Amino acid sequence: MNKKILTSLAAVSLAFYLGACGDDNSSSAGPNVECLDNENCLDDASSDSNDAKSSSSVKKDEKSSSSEKKDEKSSSSEKKDETSSSSEKKDESSSSEGETKGDKDVSSSSEASSEAESSSSEASEEPESSSSVELKVTYLSETPNAADLEVSGDTLFAVFQRYVPVTGAADFKDPGLLAIYKLSDGTLLDTIPLLTKNPMSVKVVGGNVYVGTQGEYNPATWGCDADENRGIEKIDLKKKKSELWVSGEKLGGGVNSMEVNATDGKIYVAVYKAYGTVPVVEVDVASKSVKSVGDVMDGSGGLFYDADAKLLYIGDRGFMDWNPPYDMGNMFVHVYDGKTLKAATDEDGFLQSYSITKAGGEIFVYVSDYSSGALYWIEDDDFSSERVQFSSDAVIRNVGGKLIVLDRGGDAEKGNIAEVDPAAKSVSWQKAFETKVNPYDIVAINGSNAWVALYDVAEIRKISLTDGSTISSIDTKEFSAKKVEEVTDAE
Repeated sequence: MNKKILTSLAAVSLAFYLGACGDDNSSSAGPNVECLDNENCLDDASSDSNDAKSSSSVKKDEKSSSSEKKDEKSSSSEKKDETSSSSEKKDESSSSEGETKGDKDVSSSSEASSEAESSSSEASEEPESSSSVELKVTYLSETPNAADLEVSGDTLFAVFQRYVPVTGAADFKDPGLLAIYKLSDGTLLDTIPLLTKNPMSVKVVGGNVYVGTQGEYNPATWGCDADENRGIEKIDLKKKKSELWVSGEKLGGGVNSMEVNATDGKIYVAVYKAYGTVPVVEVDVASKSVKSVGDVMDGSGGLFYDADAKLLYIGDRGFMDWNPPYDMGNMFVHVYDGKTLKAATDEDGFLQSYSITKAGGEIFVYVSDYSSGALYWIEDDDFSSERVQFSSDAVIRNVGGKLIVLDRGGDAEKGNIAEVDPAAKSVSWQKAFETKVNPYDIVAINGSNAWVALYDVAEIRKISLTDGSTISSIDTKEFSAKKVEEVTDAE
């Protein structure tokens, strides 16, 4: 064969190879993780100041599908690859033929010409597929159950429980899912499947993302087993993978809620063992060591870490003796300084904590006995005699310095979102929902807007912090539990 032709073909082949390598390297690298390498990632930041920094990575991420979408489409893509093999061979043949004709000495290379013609002939004789394969998606639930939100820099993290409602229980068909969004406008950057089911909380500590999962209930004990089917997962954002960092076996049960001391690299976990038995432990994320914070009976009444005072507040819902005289006890708000657990209030009273936060320099406690609920605050080491009334099912959050109440309304009411003035102890504004929804968590976008995770509808809603009005929303229906089937249609 003519040496000039060989040189030309080799050069073109090398160009194709380098082009393919370039395509692989240009794939999306996921969300901007620069902030996540900073241990102060949990500080609220205005999205306006971060948009410029993240613009290049966001553009790349917007072009890429979520990992879940890739999984769903992979089988379809494989089929398409098989079907298109004939056309690919034709392209290769025509390319080779064109390259040969482009050489000045092509007339002296009958061997190259015959090879190209042979390749073209073989490709034309390749039979084409007579059927096509499509994926049929059947949603088993109307919502993916958004359970918790977290913000780090210009990134919004959301975890979804993805269960299928059945009579008297919840059937967790799929493991949980972490979705990553651009904070300012809700653009989906990526999704990462979890290893375990029923995620309850997502936190960022020392530049790493951690998700706490409660797992499935044991119907025989109405509790969560201490095993490796639940625990704290650590997410590798670059590899888009999760690993079980601290198992439920080590914790003693499932994760009911989490709070973090980002400065010291600690995660505080309310560990769900059974109804009324929810101790609280401290986890060192570096060493994975676990230790009890003290005598907490039912820490499902809320966890809040005051970073300024370096104190962890724990709502202990206590217990009820179901035998006469039906005594109730151990209903405290505890405070933990890293070494000692003390009572934050004097009385072992009749107020069962439900949620705790700090606003305006004061500690607020939402109290509920499942039949009624109200907002109290701690003054002079005791609950105040005043209160702000809401429903039996409400949680409180500090959102960009504002005290926000997510009132879920109970079974009979639609619920609402409200802001309470911490100084005046009065409602600044209150926005009722148009339909029955369950607001589960809320995080600030900036000083003006916030994202609200809705649990029983497939939506994360962007609202105004001025009056609670809806600005826009993220449709999360695609993350709901579903069944995917291959359907073959003959042509």
